[in-house]
Amino acid sequence: MSNRVTFKPLDYASMVGFLAYSSSVTATPICLVAISRELNLSLSQAGGLEATRSILVIIVLLISGYVGARLGKARALGISCLVLGIAMVCYSFAPGYGALLLALALVGLGGGVVAALINPLVQELHPEDSGKYLNITNAFWSIGVLLTMLGTGELLDREVSWRYIVGGLGAVSLIAGILFLSLRRQGRQHQGESLSSVMREKWSILQSGKFWVFTVMMFLGGAAEGAFTFWTASFIQLSHGAGARAAGLGVALFAGGMIAARFAFGAWVPQWRLWYLLFYSATFGVAASVAIPLLESLFAVYVGLFLAGVSVACFWPTLQAYAVDRMRFDPTGVFILLSCGGIGGFAMVSWVMGIVGDHYGLVSSFWIIPGCLGGLAATLLWERRGVPRGRTSEKCAVKSY
Repeated sequence: MSNRVTFKPLDYASMVGFLAYSSSVTATPICLVAISRELNLSLSQAGGLEATRSILVIIVLLISGYVGARLGKARALGISCLVLGIAMVCYSFAPGYGALLLALALVGLGGGVVAALINPLVQELHPEDSGKYLNITNAFWSIGVLLTMLGTGELLDREVSWRYIVGGLGAVSLIAGILFLSLRRQGRQHQGESLSSVMREKWSILQSGKFWVFTVMMFLGGAAEGAFTFWTASFIQLSHGAGARAAGLGVALFAGGMIAARFAFGAWVPQWRLWYLLFYSATFGVAASVAIPLLESLFAVYVGLFLAGVSVACFWPTLQAYAVDRMRFDPTGVFILLSCGGIGGFAMVSWVMGIVGDHYGLVSSFWIIPGCLGGLAATLLWERRGVPRGRTSEKCAVKSY
């Protein structure tokens, strides 16, 4: 295993794919106040938008392994990015809440395959050092969040309609789709697997107790990341009286912390240290997330958001890389099923925080986040039982649940 990082053309396509997917996910949070005012939405209805998108993403995730096996991951990603781009354009024309839900369902349809197959594609390209490449590639999710929040916040403060912004972001997905399709021959070609064989593999994974432990971790890690990503812009606007530009800057700083941390972790953390990275990030995240609802200064909130971004940065890519090492199953199936847990956490916390915000205020809903991170740290300790000190890989120590 080499410390040298060598990217392949499909790595770069995956980076653009993450930019496109993150822009489709974060367009709603930064535009949420403008959308709610125009269409008269409550906080729980606003949270329901994310829940609707995520439910469709999870449904598509469950069949995306078959799609990737039949078409090849790069071809499937290309087609899905095109669907995602078209869906964003439809979203921008939605006249009411019902139409928004339908448009976001289409966004979930395209985004589900993207969410499912980018990380397995990167793992397939770099099977011996997946943690390094997954952290670096996933940094482009956070770069997309940062660029979307800063750019959209600036445009909204200049009174540009959220509809033009959402439609324009769809173009990024179209570019990603063209890239994947043009490079499709450089990836592993389709294997012609039947649906029954794909489902048998998934059933084997679902029967593993160890898988469910990792699913809990993904749910809690996805919930923490989703809470900050979806509600921070509204929190800054509603609780601190700031404008869209200031709200976008806050989420951009959160994303900036994630970007810096993912590049650093990808460069310096070896595969065998992944458990330590996850555990210390979760415990640090508890402290960072507890502080944010208590801070009165917007500058202090900005600092807290950057530190929170550092703390949650590693969860999604590192949990998946660590799980593949700890379980002897097809990596693509493990990635897809664990992503269901992560996206489920992302969606659930967005909806629950909206409900809590309607009843007790949005500040109160932010206390859910340290609970999620504390639960993640506890679950990591549970998973760690019986593993010799200094060893975290299945290849080093196998333990059955």
